[in-house]
Amino acid sequence: MILTFRFLVIQFSKKFRFMKITGLLLLLVMLSTTAFTQSKKRDKVKRKYRSTEAVTNEMPSVFIRGSVYDEDYNALPGATVTIDGTAKGVNTNEDGEYLITGLVEGRTRVRVSFIGYKTHTADIILRKGQNVKNVMLPLDNIHLEPILVNSQKREQQILDVPTAISSVSAQAMEQSNITDLSLMSEFVPGLYIREQGANRPTFAIRGLSSDEVSPSAQPRVSVYFNNVPINRASGASLELYDMDRVEVLKGPQNTLFGRSAQAGAVHYVSKMPTGEFNGSMTAGYGEYGQKEVRGFVNLPLIKDKLAVRAAGIYNYRDGYVENTFGGDLMGKNTYGGRFSVRFKPAWNHKFDLVVNYQKDDTPGIAFMPDSLANTNGTVGIFSGVASHEQGTNLGTGKEVFDVTLNYRLYMSEHNYWTSITSYRTNDASARWDGDGTASAAIDMAENSSASQFYQEIRGNFSQNSRLNGVLGGSYWRETADQTYWFSPNEQQLANLLLSSPPMPLVDNNGQPISVPVIPVGYDSINNVPIYVDLPTNHQEENYSKATNSALEGFIDVSYQLSRKFFVSGGARIVYDRYKLGNEASMTGGDPSVLGGYLGNAPNVFFRPSDWQEISKSTLSFTYHGGVKYRLNEYGNLFANYSRGRRPNVLQFTSTGEKQVLDAETLDNFEAGFKAAFFDRIFVDVTGFYQLYKNFQTRAWVADASTGEFNYISKDGGQATSYGAEASLRVAVIEQLHLFANYAWLKTEFDSTDVDGQTQEYAGNVFSLAPEHSLNVGFHARVNITPTIQLFVTPSYAWKSHMYFEDANTPGLEQDAYGLLNINGGLELDDPNLILSVWASNVLDEPYITSAGNTGSLFGVPTFVPGPPRMVGTKLTWNFTKKPKPYFKRSKRNR
Repeated sequence: MILTFRFLVIQFSKKFRFMKITGLLLLLVMLSTTAFTQSKKRDKVKRKYRSTEAVTNEMPSVFIRGSVYDEDYNALPGATVTIDGTAKGVNTNEDGEYLITGLVEGRTRVRVSFIGYKTHTADIILRKGQNVKNVMLPLDNIHLEPILVNSQKREQQILDVPTAISSVSAQAMEQSNITDLSLMSEFVPGLYIREQGANRPTFAIRGLSSDEVSPSAQPRVSVYFNNVPINRASGASLELYDMDRVEVLKGPQNTLFGRSAQAGAVHYVSKMPTGEFNGSMTAGYGEYGQKEVRGFVNLPLIKDKLAVRAAGIYNYRDGYVENTFGGDLMGKNTYGGRFSVRFKPAWNHKFDLVVNYQKDDTPGIAFMPDSLANTNGTVGIFSGVASHEQGTNLGTGKEVFDVTLNYRLYMSEHNYWTSITSYRTNDASARWDGDGTASAAIDMAENSSASQFYQEIRGNFSQNSRLNGVLGGSYWRETADQTYWFSPNEQQLANLLLSSPPMPLVDNNGQPISVPVIPVGYDSINNVPIYVDLPTNHQEENYSKATNSALEGFIDVSYQLSRKFFVSGGARIVYDRYKLGNEASMTGGDPSVLGGYLGNAPNVFFRPSDWQEISKSTLSFTYHGGVKYRLNEYGNLFANYSRGRRPNVLQFTSTGEKQVLDAETLDNFEAGFKAAFFDRIFVDVTGFYQLYKNFQTRAWVADASTGEFNYISKDGGQATSYGAEASLRVAVIEQLHLFANYAWLKTEFDSTDVDGQTQEYAGNVFSLAPEHSLNVGFHARVNITPTIQLFVTPSYAWKSHMYFEDANTPGLEQDAYGLLNINGGLELDDPNLILSVWASNVLDEPYITSAGNTGSLFGVPTFVPGPPRMVGTKLTWNFTKKPKPYFKRSKRNR
């Protein structure tokens, strides 16, 4: 941990010297505050409130406030507190505190509920002014894990949020050994995450994916880290260590999650410092040379006022595909650290500072042709051996650094201001073999970088304990650049470009086939053809740079009409400004000969062009509205409408042509049901219907008349999707919990576009959109001695057929497949050790994660094989207080 912290400090001072100013300002605040002169808390559960005299002039004449906590006196944020017989109710804030106003004097009943805990009711006599009622909620003997979310910018139980949302908790990640995003997505119905390299994950919600191919393009799925947007895909692949939870919101979320949340949002929430000393260290080893070390330590420095937390990770694995030219492919090499500070100088001031760093330096991606041999003479996607001629030069990598300061000023428990200030940078690189063979026909690379500043100020409010909401504004500015590099051996590329169908790149032994010269004319005098030599060394680049900014204002409210009915609505107005510049040039080697046939000479792929710019400013408006009917504190029905928008795409084609695509819009209708029964069963079902206009799709576009080709976003017109998502969790007994997720999805491009013209993709389904996906499993635990427990968590994830391109090209698809994963082991009470054994893809199911790719443009599509079966083991030492178990052991088992 000391090395991790030291490394973070070095990076911090090296790259962001100006952030020292922030630290000095924070220090001044610490020195100037009078918090240290205040009296200490008398005990752990008593909260500091302003005196009754002080608040009487500010509050209605009768009000009640208090705290809700568990048996260990830990605050329970998100607990539901209601006054029976009235339309009054709130959720406790992040400190477990609540305030209900506008009451009348006399006898009343307070009801406090939280999934997994016994509901508490108490009759009290309300008197004029302030009334205090603190509540302890004991755990049920058999109960579900409570799930807290912050999707509406305030703490709530997932049951209370009237929209389609899922949350994967830290406990679920630990039990199922969820260490990467692709596995995590299996636990969220309607979500698919593809990771086949370190720098460009694909997030798809209900079939809409988030790839962008231009520095000015914004994703469809908004990714957030601790309330800060991550607009570059290269920075969105974060390692899942020391996370509190990952929230996933489905359907348009532009109102609360910004201009890029047209299809939904993914929100990483890391753990923050607490008031107790604790820590953990994990060491693991597995197949393919897998090595993992992760841990954290939490230190309270000043009781109830200042605490710090440091966490770090190192995760390495050799690639599962051997490269005959050296090294391997599809491996992992990640390390990172996170340092957090929580400072609470007074009851109404809170500062959270988070510094985060991650670096990935992984082997290249195994783009495998399905019909061409490697140099061993082996043919097949799942042979485990590839021949990528650049060897160890291939790879993907990224480096991410961000710092965020979150300040909250409380006026009361549910009325407060929040300021979020963040600065973030990420650099990413990739070099890949586009043809997937020993031929040097398609050698490509991409380098990109981005820096982002984000400032948000919002106010949460609760009026008369019936109107709750948030309003605010934000400013976001980003500079991003991207360089594509292409270096073909034209003697081998000629096989693909000068014959139809393309000639093989390699022979049956995997050796490259070359065409040294090509005819360019005929010498009639000597009666012989005229030939020209094809170059073997040529390099060209396409460079783009964008400056993007947005000024946004938003409001989101919920009003309780009666004890049963709630209405909600929200809107966001966005002023966007985008500027994109581009140039292309030959950067080395010999001028291209093949480029003369394509009209791009002296280059092959990118037509040379001088620096040119294109800009666009827009003013947009998105909104949503909904109703909720509360069956009781454990059951709700809801229905919503929301409008989503993806901003205009600015881009230059590979021939230097300027393009501005219309903004994409999405109208979403959904209805659902959430309920908990007997504190043992939780059901969540949502149905949806979605209409798209100006649908943008990514494609390699070729002009048959000129031979020119481009990889761009294009307007796909109109499309429709509908389906349903369901989650089920059941606590059968103390020792056995079941879980299941299912999603049904129908997608289709309409027959005509917005202008009534026939669409190219009419009748096609979306890429990465299986019609059916399912994940089932259980968590079982049993005492084998009074101090040793045996546990096991198997899960099985199944997907139906899906395409990898909106064009639905035959062969570029994956048939239905299923993956079985298991995590199990032993847990000791004293010392608190956990020995676990895990296995992924236990049945060694062959499947692909991608098809087509760069080679598809040249007539040689490639495929990326998914990971084979892997087995490993971990040893975890929790060197302080043992975390609260998933279920509480009964006295007879203690």
